[in-house]
Amino acid sequence: MKKKLTRRLATTAVLLFIAVLLVLFARYAAKRNPEKFQTEFPAMGTVAKVSVYTSDKDLTAAFELCKEQFDLVTGICSLYDPSSELSRLNANAASAPFTCSAEMWELLMHSRRAYIESDGFFDITVKPLMDLWGFYRKRGKVPPSDEEIAATMIRVGFDKLVLDEKKRTVLFSVPGMALDLGGIAKGYAADRAQKAIAEAGISAGVVDIGGNLRMLPEPPPEKHCYLVAVRDPGAREKVLDELLRVAPGMAVSTSGDYERFVIYNGKRYGHIISPKTGRPAATSAVTVVAASALDADIYSTSCCLGGEAVAGRIRALKPEVKIHFTR
Repeated sequence: MKKKLTRRLATTAVLLFIAVLLVLFARYAAKRNPEKFQTEFPAMGTVAKVSVYTSDKDLTAAFELCKEQFDLVTGICSLYDPSSELSRLNANAASAPFTCSAEMWELLMHSRRAYIESDGFFDITVKPLMDLWGFYRKRGKVPPSDEEIAATMIRVGFDKLVLDEKKRTVLFSVPGMALDLGGIAKGYAADRAQKAIAEAGISAGVVDIGGNLRMLPEPPPEKHCYLVAVRDPGAREKVLDELLRVAPGMAVSTSGDYERFVIYNGKRYGHIISPKTGRPAATSAVTVVAASALDADIYSTSCCLGGEAVAGRIRALKPEVKIHFTR
Protein backbone atom coordinates (compact mmCIF):
# COMPACT_ATOMS: atom_id res chain seq x y z
CA MET A 1 0.00 0.00 0.00
CA LYS A 2 2.78 2.39 0.92
CA LYS A 3 4.63 1.53 -2.29
CA LYS A 4 1.51 2.31 -4.40
CA LEU A 5 1.07 5.64 -2.59
CA THR A 6 4.72 6.48 -3.10
CA ARG A 7 4.45 5.64 -6.81
CA ARG A 8 1.31 7.81 -7.15
CA LEU A 9 3.01 10.73 -5.41
CA ALA A 10 6.06 10.32 -7.59
CA THR A 11 3.92 10.19 -10.71
CA THR A 12 1.98 13.29 -9.62
CA ALA A 13 5.22 15.14 -8.92
CA VAL A 14 6.57 14.24 -12.36
CA LEU A 15 3.33 15.37 -14.03
CA LEU A 16 3.38 18.66 -12.12
CA PHE A 17 7.01 19.18 -13.10
CA ILE A 18 6.18 18.54 -16.76
CA ALA A 19 3.21 20.94 -16.53
CA VAL A 20 5.44 23.67 -15.09
CA LEU A 21 8.00 23.08 -17.85
CA LEU A 22 5.27 23.34 -20.49
CA VAL A 23 4.03 26.65 -19.04
CA LEU A 24 7.56 28.05 -18.90
CA PHE A 25 8.26 26.85 -22.42
CA ALA A 26 5.04 28.48 -23.69
CA ARG A 27 5.98 31.78 -22.10
CA TYR A 28 9.50 31.54 -23.49
CA ALA A 29 8.17 30.72 -26.95
CA ALA A 30 5.78 33.68 -26.79
CA LYS A 31 8.62 36.02 -25.92
CA ARG A 32 10.75 34.52 -28.67
CA ASN A 33 7.96 34.95 -31.24
CA PRO A 34 6.35 38.35 -30.65
CA GLU A 35 3.74 39.62 -33.08
CA LYS A 36 3.49 43.03 -34.69
CA PHE A 37 0.67 45.30 -33.55
CA GLN A 38 -0.09 48.77 -34.87
CA THR A 39 -2.41 51.64 -34.07
CA GLU A 40 -2.86 55.09 -35.55
CA PHE A 41 -4.77 58.20 -34.61
CA PRO A 42 -4.92 61.89 -35.62
CA ALA A 43 -2.41 64.04 -33.77
CA MET A 44 -0.76 67.42 -34.25
CA GLY A 45 -2.33 68.06 -37.64
CA THR A 46 -1.16 64.72 -39.07
CA VAL A 47 -1.40 61.00 -38.25
CA ALA A 48 0.52 59.30 -35.46
CA LYS A 49 1.37 55.64 -36.01
CA VAL A 50 2.67 53.32 -33.32
CA SER A 51 4.00 49.90 -34.32
CA VAL A 52 5.21 47.45 -31.67
CA TYR A 53 6.50 43.88 -31.47
CA THR A 54 5.25 42.03 -28.41
CA SER A 55 3.56 38.85 -27.24
CA ASP A 56 1.11 40.91 -25.15
CA LYS A 57 -2.12 41.21 -27.10
CA ASP A 58 -3.77 43.66 -24.70
CA LEU A 59 -2.13 46.94 -25.70
CA THR A 60 -5.01 49.29 -24.95
CA ALA A 61 -3.34 50.88 -21.92
CA ALA A 62 0.08 51.18 -23.58
CA PHE A 63 -1.33 52.81 -26.71
CA GLU A 64 -3.43 55.17 -24.60
CA LEU A 65 -0.33 56.30 -22.69
CA CYS A 66 1.31 57.04 -26.02
CA LYS A 67 -1.69 59.03 -27.26
CA GLU A 68 -1.79 61.02 -24.02
CA GLN A 69 1.68 62.37 -24.73
CA PHE A 70 0.67 63.60 -28.18
CA ASP A 71 -2.44 65.22 -26.70
CA LEU A 72 -0.33 66.91 -24.02
CA VAL A 73 2.15 68.37 -26.54
CA THR A 74 -0.71 69.48 -28.80
CA GLY A 75 -2.25 71.34 -25.88
CA ILE A 76 1.04 73.16 -25.41
CA CYS A 77 2.17 73.83 -28.99
CA SER A 78 -0.94 74.22 -31.15
CA LEU A 79 -1.28 77.46 -33.11
CA TYR A 80 -4.86 76.62 -34.09
CA ASP A 81 -6.25 76.32 -30.56
CA PRO A 82 -6.58 79.77 -28.92
CA SER A 83 -6.48 78.11 -25.49
CA SER A 84 -3.14 76.34 -26.07
CA GLU A 85 -0.14 77.55 -24.10
CA LEU A 86 1.64 78.72 -27.27
CA SER A 87 -1.39 80.74 -28.41
CA ARG A 88 -1.62 82.40 -25.00
CA LEU A 89 2.12 83.09 -24.99
CA ASN A 90 1.96 84.71 -28.45
CA ALA A 91 -1.05 86.80 -27.41
CA ASN A 92 0.47 88.13 -24.17
CA ALA A 93 4.29 88.04 -24.20
CA ALA A 94 4.63 91.46 -25.86
CA SER A 95 2.83 93.22 -22.99
CA ALA A 96 4.23 91.34 -19.99
CA PRO A 97 6.55 88.41 -19.21
CA PHE A 98 4.72 85.14 -19.81
CA THR A 99 5.31 82.36 -17.26
CA CYS A 100 5.91 79.03 -18.99
CA SER A 101 5.02 75.50 -17.98
CA ALA A 102 7.93 73.12 -17.41
CA GLU A 103 7.32 71.57 -20.85
CA MET A 104 7.16 74.90 -22.68
CA TRP A 105 10.33 76.07 -20.95
CA GLU A 106 12.09 72.85 -21.95
CA LEU A 107 11.10 73.48 -25.57
CA LEU A 108 12.37 77.07 -25.39
CA MET A 109 15.72 75.95 -23.95
CA HIS A 110 16.15 73.35 -26.69
CA SER A 111 15.19 76.01 -29.24
CA ARG A 112 17.83 78.37 -27.87
CA ARG A 113 20.45 75.62 -28.09
CA ALA A 114 19.41 74.87 -31.67
CA TYR A 115 19.56 78.57 -32.57
CA ILE A 116 23.18 78.67 -31.40
CA GLU A 117 24.21 75.33 -32.92
CA SER A 118 22.70 76.21 -36.31
CA ASP A 119 24.25 79.69 -36.44
CA GLY A 120 20.77 81.23 -36.25
CA PHE A 121 19.13 79.21 -39.04
CA PHE A 122 16.84 77.37 -36.60
CA ASP A 123 14.65 80.11 -35.17
CA ILE A 124 11.22 79.63 -33.63
CA THR A 125 10.38 83.35 -34.02
CA VAL A 126 9.62 82.92 -37.75
CA LYS A 127 5.83 82.88 -37.33
CA PRO A 128 5.38 86.45 -38.69
CA LEU A 129 7.12 85.26 -41.87
CA MET A 130 4.93 82.15 -41.99
CA ASP A 131 1.88 84.42 -41.79
CA LEU A 132 3.29 86.68 -44.51
CA TRP A 133 3.82 83.77 -46.89
CA GLY A 134 0.27 82.53 -46.37
CA PHE A 135 0.81 79.42 -44.29
CA TYR A 136 -1.51 80.47 -41.47
CA ARG A 137 -3.65 83.05 -43.21
CA LYS A 138 -4.49 83.63 -46.85
CA ARG A 139 -2.87 86.36 -48.90
CA GLY A 140 -3.20 87.44 -52.53
CA LYS A 141 -2.07 85.67 -55.67
CA VAL A 142 1.53 86.92 -55.61
CA PRO A 143 4.40 86.14 -53.20
CA PRO A 144 5.51 88.75 -50.66
CA SER A 145 7.48 91.69 -51.99
CA ASP A 146 10.98 92.60 -50.84
CA GLU A 147 9.48 95.51 -48.89
CA GLU A 148 6.95 93.28 -47.11
CA ILE A 149 9.67 90.79 -46.18
CA ALA A 150 11.98 93.52 -44.87
CA ALA A 151 9.19 95.02 -42.75
CA THR A 152 8.33 91.61 -41.29
CA MET A 153 11.96 90.69 -40.54
CA ILE A 154 11.99 93.41 -37.86
CA ARG A 155 9.78 91.11 -35.77
CA VAL A 156 11.96 88.01 -36.25
CA GLY A 157 15.00 86.87 -34.27
CA PHE A 158 15.49 84.60 -31.26
CA ASP A 159 17.90 87.18 -29.83
CA LYS A 160 14.91 89.54 -29.48
CA LEU A 161 13.35 87.27 -26.84
CA VAL A 162 13.92 88.20 -23.19
CA LEU A 163 14.22 84.95 -21.22
CA ASP A 164 14.32 84.83 -17.42
CA GLU A 165 15.58 81.40 -16.35
CA LYS A 166 14.87 81.94 -12.65
CA LYS A 167 11.26 82.95 -13.19
CA ARG A 168 10.84 80.79 -16.32
CA THR A 169 9.34 83.68 -18.29
CA VAL A 170 9.58 84.94 -21.86
CA LEU A 171 9.01 88.50 -23.07
CA PHE A 172 8.85 89.81 -26.65
CA SER A 173 11.09 92.86 -26.97
CA VAL A 174 9.43 93.84 -30.27
CA PRO A 175 5.62 94.13 -30.68
CA GLY A 176 4.17 91.70 -33.19
CA MET A 177 6.62 88.88 -32.50
CA ALA A 178 5.25 85.32 -32.33
CA LEU A 179 6.65 81.83 -31.91
CA ASP A 180 6.13 78.77 -34.11
CA LEU A 181 7.24 75.43 -32.63
CA GLY A 182 6.56 73.45 -35.80
CA GLY A 183 10.23 72.55 -36.20
CA ILE A 184 10.54 70.93 -32.80
CA ALA A 185 7.13 69.92 -31.40
CA LYS A 186 6.66 66.64 -33.29
CA GLY A 187 10.11 65.38 -32.36
CA TYR A 188 9.51 66.34 -28.74
CA ALA A 189 6.17 64.49 -28.76
CA ALA A 190 7.69 61.38 -30.38
CA ASP A 191 10.34 61.18 -27.66
CA ARG A 192 7.77 61.49 -24.90
CA ALA A 193 5.51 58.87 -26.52
CA GLN A 194 8.43 56.46 -26.97
CA LYS A 195 9.39 56.84 -23.32
CA ALA A 196 5.80 56.25 -22.19
CA ILE A 197 5.35 53.09 -24.22
CA ALA A 198 8.77 51.75 -23.17
CA GLU A 199 7.87 52.28 -19.51
CA ALA A 200 4.70 50.27 -20.18
CA GLY A 201 6.95 47.26 -20.84
CA ILE A 202 7.23 47.30 -24.64
CA SER A 203 10.82 47.24 -25.88
CA ALA A 204 10.63 46.93 -29.69
CA GLY A 205 8.78 49.10 -32.17
CA VAL A 206 8.51 52.55 -33.74
CA VAL A 207 6.65 55.75 -32.91
CA ASP A 208 5.93 57.77 -36.07
CA ILE A 209 4.38 61.24 -36.08
CA GLY A 210 4.23 62.74 -39.55
CA GLY A 211 7.55 61.17 -40.60
CA ASN A 212 9.35 61.88 -37.32
CA LEU A 213 10.38 58.41 -36.14
CA ARG A 214 11.64 57.27 -32.74
CA MET A 215 12.70 53.65 -32.36
CA LEU A 216 12.23 51.69 -29.16
CA PRO A 217 15.37 50.31 -27.41
CA GLU A 218 15.34 46.85 -29.02
CA PRO A 219 15.25 45.84 -32.72
CA PRO A 220 12.41 43.96 -34.43
CA PRO A 221 12.40 40.16 -33.99
CA GLU A 222 15.46 38.47 -35.52
CA LYS A 223 16.82 41.81 -36.76
CA HIS A 224 19.75 43.95 -35.70
CA CYS A 225 18.34 47.32 -36.77
CA TYR A 226 15.33 49.10 -38.24
CA LEU A 227 15.02 49.67 -41.98
CA VAL A 228 13.54 53.06 -42.86
CA ALA A 229 12.32 54.12 -46.29
CA VAL A 230 12.82 57.80 -47.18
CA ARG A 231 10.31 59.49 -49.44
CA ASP A 232 11.60 60.69 -52.80
CA PRO A 233 11.36 64.52 -52.71
CA GLY A 234 10.84 64.54 -56.46
CA ALA A 235 7.88 62.14 -56.37
CA ARG A 236 5.71 62.09 -53.24
CA GLU A 237 4.24 58.66 -53.98
CA LYS A 238 7.68 57.02 -54.24
CA VAL A 239 10.55 56.27 -51.86
CA LEU A 240 14.28 56.32 -52.48
CA ASP A 241 15.88 53.03 -53.50
CA GLU A 242 18.30 52.90 -50.58
CA LEU A 243 16.88 52.10 -47.14
CA LEU A 244 18.35 53.65 -44.01
CA ARG A 245 19.67 51.23 -41.40
CA VAL A 246 18.79 52.75 -38.05
CA ALA A 247 20.00 51.40 -34.71
CA PRO A 248 17.49 50.66 -31.92
CA GLY A 249 16.72 53.68 -29.75
CA MET A 250 17.68 56.19 -32.45
CA ALA A 251 15.43 58.63 -34.32
CA VAL A 252 14.89 59.78 -37.90
CA SER A 253 13.41 62.99 -39.30
CA THR A 254 13.05 64.25 -42.86
CA SER A 255 12.36 67.91 -43.57
CA GLY A 256 11.41 69.01 -47.06
CA ASP A 257 9.36 71.31 -49.24
CA TYR A 258 7.12 68.59 -50.70
CA GLU A 259 4.69 68.14 -47.80
CA ARG A 260 3.49 71.68 -47.17
CA PHE A 261 3.71 74.56 -49.63
CA VAL A 262 1.95 77.49 -51.27
CA ILE A 263 1.80 78.30 -54.96
CA TYR A 264 2.08 81.79 -56.44
CA ASN A 265 2.08 82.41 -60.22
CA GLY A 266 2.53 78.69 -60.79
CA LYS A 267 5.63 78.43 -58.60
CA ARG A 268 5.73 76.31 -55.45
CA TYR A 269 7.17 77.73 -52.21
CA GLY A 270 7.95 75.38 -49.32
CA HIS A 271 6.96 76.07 -45.71
CA ILE A 272 10.49 76.06 -44.24
CA ILE A 273 11.24 79.80 -44.15
CA SER A 274 14.71 81.19 -43.51
CA PRO A 275 14.91 83.65 -40.60
CA LYS A 276 17.89 85.23 -42.35
CA THR A 277 16.41 85.91 -45.79
CA GLY A 278 12.69 85.77 -45.05
CA ARG A 279 12.28 83.35 -47.96
CA PRO A 280 11.71 79.60 -48.32
CA ALA A 281 14.65 77.22 -48.00
CA ALA A 282 16.60 76.35 -51.13
CA THR A 283 17.23 72.71 -50.12
CA SER A 284 14.40 70.35 -51.04
CA ALA A 285 14.88 67.63 -48.43
CA VAL A 286 17.22 66.53 -45.65
CA THR A 287 17.05 63.34 -43.58
CA VAL A 288 18.75 63.19 -40.18
CA VAL A 289 19.45 60.25 -37.86
CA ALA A 290 20.06 61.31 -34.25
CA ALA A 291 19.83 60.02 -30.69
CA SER A 292 16.46 61.74 -30.09
CA ALA A 293 13.51 62.63 -32.28
CA LEU A 294 13.75 66.19 -30.99
CA ASP A 295 17.33 66.57 -32.25
CA ALA A 296 16.53 64.84 -35.55
CA ASP A 297 13.62 67.26 -36.04
CA ILE A 298 15.74 70.31 -35.19
CA TYR A 299 18.72 69.32 -37.31
CA SER A 300 16.74 68.35 -40.41
CA THR A 301 15.08 71.77 -40.38
CA SER A 302 18.40 73.53 -39.69
CA CYS A 303 20.17 71.77 -42.57
CA CYS A 304 17.30 72.45 -44.96
CA LEU A 305 17.89 76.14 -44.26
CA GLY A 306 21.65 76.31 -43.84
CA GLY A 307 22.78 73.56 -46.19
CA GLU A 308 26.20 71.93 -45.93
CA ALA A 309 27.62 74.79 -43.85
CA VAL A 310 25.19 74.09 -41.00
CA ALA A 311 25.53 70.33 -41.49
CA GLY A 312 29.28 70.72 -40.96
CA ARG A 313 28.70 72.63 -37.71
CA ILE A 314 26.36 69.93 -36.43
CA ARG A 315 28.68 67.07 -37.40
CA ALA A 316 31.52 68.78 -35.55
CA LEU A 317 29.39 69.17 -32.42
CA LYS A 318 27.77 65.73 -32.57
CA PRO A 319 29.68 63.24 -34.75
CA GLU A 320 27.05 60.55 -34.09
CA VAL A 321 24.43 62.54 -36.01
CA LYS A 322 24.02 61.34 -39.61
CA ILE A 323 22.85 63.89 -42.17
CA HIS A 324 21.65 62.93 -45.67
CA PHE A 325 20.80 65.55 -48.31
CA THR A 326 18.28 63.75 -50.49
CA ARG A 327 18.01 66.52 -53.08
